[in-house]
Amino acid sequence: MSEHKNRWFYGALAIAILNPVFAGLIMGMLLMREPEMKREGAIVMIFSLIWGAIALLLAAKYGLLMKP
Repeated sequence: MSEHKNRWFYGALAIAILNPVFAGLIMGMLLMREPEMKREGAIVMIFSLIWGAIALLLAAKYGLLMKP
């Protein structure tokens, strides 16, 4: 993988860590549209889904979610 592609991949992973559900999925979808970066896009999408689920579970466990 070239240096330019590495930057996109690591940038997408950083975005997925900071905002997993929406921004991570959008970046993963954008990477999957590029023919030579389909694998990296799938990795980012799967990572953002798993990280988002973990974040929501931890927030629910410690009562950080909004309660009506």
